[in-house]
Amino acid sequence: MKNYNVSSISPLLSTAKTALIVVPQISVDSVGAALGLALSLKQKNIEAKVYSPQKTDQNYSKLSGLELISDSFSGSDLVISLTYPLDQIDQVSYNDDGGKLNLVVKTKSTGPQIDNNQISINNQSAVADICFMLGDEGSLGPNASIVNRGNWVFVSPVNVQKSWAKASIIDPDAPFSEIFTFLLPMLGLSLNADIGKDLLIGLRVATQSFSINVSPESFEAGAICLRATQPEMPVAPGNGLSQPVINPTPIEAVESKPAFINNNGGTFSPSGTSTPPTA
Repeated sequence: MKNYNVSSISPLLSTAKTALIVVPQISVDSVGAALGLALSLKQKNIEAKVYSPQKTDQNYSKLSGLELISDSFSGSDLVISLTYPLDQIDQVSYNDDGGKLNLVVKTKSTGPQIDNNQISINNQSAVADICFMLGDEGSLGPNASIVNRGNWVFVSPVNVQKSWAKASIIDPDAPFSEIFTFLLPMLGLSLNADIGKDLLIGLRVATQSFSINVSPESFEAGAICLRATQPEMPVAPGNGLSQPVINPTPIEAVESKPAFINNNGGTFSPSGTSTPPTA
């Protein structure tokens, strides 16, 4: 079991409501890890999004959470903030004054006048409460400047340090999927079937089905992910077991939609089709 130093990450995560995960250079490994992280954060009610400038293709179709990925990012939003009671604002509108954009804030007749010191302008887009960069930001091109603001966690299998990172996880001996298999529980984040599947697919591709660039921890990570994907069986009366029985699923079947045993002994699939119980 690997043990990463998360002392600088945990405080950032404990107060986060939103998270941004950036994948500068996509691979099944990096995308699987990013989606596993995003889905795990969403289980903690943290709104998570994944940004990558590259589009995924059919090679990524078996991953869960692909709808969380966007290939566009705006780094030039203008945010105007008012320190003013919202219940005293009647209407917000805009107009074109000879090619000039006017934003009009109409207050209620009972409300106080808005002072200049209550107005703040930010010409940079707001980033999330916590941000993860999976790899070198240089591949982002003009959007690489995103690292100049926000609380960033840099995660990389390449031994390089980033001055903009509030925290770093560097592991030259592991692909992204292996890193996050161990990192998520250390951050108090759990693995469910979809998360385990995404990490396992990434790990299998990165290691060519555990045939290259593997260590004992690689197999341990694979076991953790595979265990997370296994459906649990109800405890049968009188079987002498205090824990639910794990219905083993072969590793090759994890990437396809599994069928689960229902309470009557039949099976059902996620598509809703079922088979009757056997006699």
